[in-house]
Amino acid sequence: MRRLPFLACALTLLAAPAPAAAADPGTGGASAPSSSGGTSYGQPLQEVRRSGRSPSRPVAREFSVAPGTLEAGRPTTFAFRVDGRGRTVRVRIELRRAGGAAAAKRLRLGYRRTGRRYEYVWTPAPGELAAGEYTATLQAFDGAGHRLRRTARASGRERIAVRVPPPPPAGPGVFPVQGAYSFGGAEARFGAARDGHVHQGQDISAAEGTPLVAPRAATVTWVAFQANGAGHYVVMRVADGSDYVFMHLRTDSTTVAEGAVLAAGEPFAQVGSTGASSGPHLHFEIWPDGWYSSAESKPIDPLPQLLAWAGTR
Repeated sequence: MRRLPFLACALTLLAAPAPAAAADPGTGGASAPSSSGGTSYGQPLQEVRRSGRSPSRPVAREFSVAPGTLEAGRPTTFAFRVDGRGRTVRVRIELRRAGGAAAAKRLRLGYRRTGRRYEYVWTPAPGELAAGEYTATLQAFDGAGHRLRRTARASGRERIAVRVPPPPPAGPGVFPVQGAYSFGGAEARFGAARDGHVHQGQDISAAEGTPLVAPRAATVTWVAFQANGAGHYVVMRVADGSDYVFMHLRTDSTTVAEGAVLAAGEPFAQVGSTGASSGPHLHFEIWPDGWYSSAESKPIDPLPQLLAWAGTR
């Protein structure tokens, strides 16, 4: 009976669990889990995404533009990959000119699967983008409305340039006013001050009813009336992508409609004094990149071209 305390202690020691022995790599035992999540073994990034730790907002894992200089008629490839918790994201690419407030071009790519690499090929049309420096930006939105998260390493932005080759020589053309005319003084010139704006064309004074003809072969793109400005006016596009604008036309003198194709020298209207006009004259503009085709499109001084046409009379 005196040995019972010692026996109880022995039984207690036998019942206690033995400490776990550290696994020996040479024995085939499993080593302790790594706190690194397995990255030390080189698992790819998508394995982390499959484990449930995808970013809460879409992330542009890849975005590139090739070539870095865009030209009309030359294919451009946008490569991108977006990761996120959602299965799909709605994607678009925006091209914004340096200093521009709005996107000059939006490419809507629809819905794309996350975690996959895509390539989108786009060919700019002549006159679609003005020359200059641009930023190409990838935009993506998931099903919850979350916008692309931008970081230093995954900004989803690329700087690009747009090059517009100089237009081919206009070649021989026809002076638009078919009668006696005058270019007037400084107030009639391109850039002259006006109330709240500057003059965007060249005024050519002529008698009301003087015929007007297309300077070059062109397609009529706009026929309209503006009571407090241009009056009756016509816009036509020529082969190099330039737009010619004719304003203050005589009432009921316009003989063309939108879509009409004109040969060089073909009549289409008469000199008038409609709209904001102090007397019969033609207000003539040239827009190399299209008439208000974008926020960056601007007119140029048409006088040199008018003088060249006048020399062929």
